[in-house]
Amino acid sequence: MTKSIQQIKQELDGIELTVSETAIELRDQYCNYLDLLSQSVKQQLILASYQICTQFYPQSFLNLSLNDKQNLQQTLRQLSIEIKPQLFSIIEQQELEPEPNELNLMAELIKNLPKTKIKSKTQAEKDDRAESAAIDLELIKAELANAEIANIELIEIETSDDLENDEEEEVTKYSTPIPPIKKIEFNNPEHLLLWYKQIERKIKKNLDNTSKKVNKCLQDSKVIPDRVPSKIIDIAVQTEGNKGAKNNSRLPNAPNILHLAIETDQSKKSKIQKNLAQISLLRLRLAEIEFGDPLLNAQRGQIRNLMSKISKLNSKHKDTKHQLAVAEAQAAWRSSWYEG
Repeated sequence: MTKSIQQIKQELDGIELTVSETAIELRDQYCNYLDLLSQSVKQQLILASYQICTQFYPQSFLNLSLNDKQNLQQTLRQLSIEIKPQLFSIIEQQELEPEPNELNLMAELIKNLPKTKIKSKTQAEKDDRAESAAIDLELIKAELANAEIANIELIEIETSDDLENDEEEEVTKYSTPIPPIKKIEFNNPEHLLLWYKQIERKIKKNLDNTSKKVNKCLQDSKVIPDRVPSKIIDIAVQTEGNKGAKNNSRLPNAPNILHLAIETDQSKKSKIQKNLAQISLLRLRLAEIEFGDPLLNAQRGQIRNLMSKISKLNSKHKDTKHQLAVAEAQAAWRSSWYEG
């Protein structure tokens, strides 16, 4: 039996009421999750910083004065405390922001490469043409692995003087127009799915920003060497890495710590002689934080189950809206039809 328009509307209202109730439950679940997460981040941030200072750079830490050690520890404690209000501000947001464009790692590296000066050199040519310009740039190739190892090879190349424009085009081609911000409709299951993605995206962003602050603090304190540019470190921290890659580092794996292996050409003309330098950084990763906290992991499971329910409601909501559109279109056809 075909449903009437009124019946379909009532069914749609019932679905949206269920979605609204589920949205309240989702918010409560996330409040519990973020509370546990902030506690776990606080503990694991301090633990990872302790390991960096005592296992990977013990001599650098010992070289600090007592006052410098205390200032460093106080700064790390403060950073671990600040994470809680930052995380809870995520759940209070009532708007859906457009999803950021995902640049691949090489595009992001190109965008953040420091601008280099153009060097002129005379070339002997048969037709006695004028001097040509050349740019010496260091290209960075990074492979970031889940096994906490990244190899960055610094290679000198020569290219034309319009490389800067090429770099901008390389980054620009990944860009798309930014859609407007929308207010969250908590009775709309599709909005809840987008809200979930936004929360997860902002959680990762907060962890990345905290990692950057900790690494800068450790570099400023002369614990971590400053041989790697800060922008490269920031990109490495944000990158999840290539799954399945092997750990080529001699350094032991540790939760929330990233090891970078840097290869630089010694001769700048050949790749025969290379100097390998390693640097260890703090990188807070949500998967590792959850793995190290059973209560947090269990709370994640509850959110996952709730999102599965919302996904099913979204499918039902779309199907019912389609049924309503079909019924209204059929009614409109009948009302406008007449025998000529």
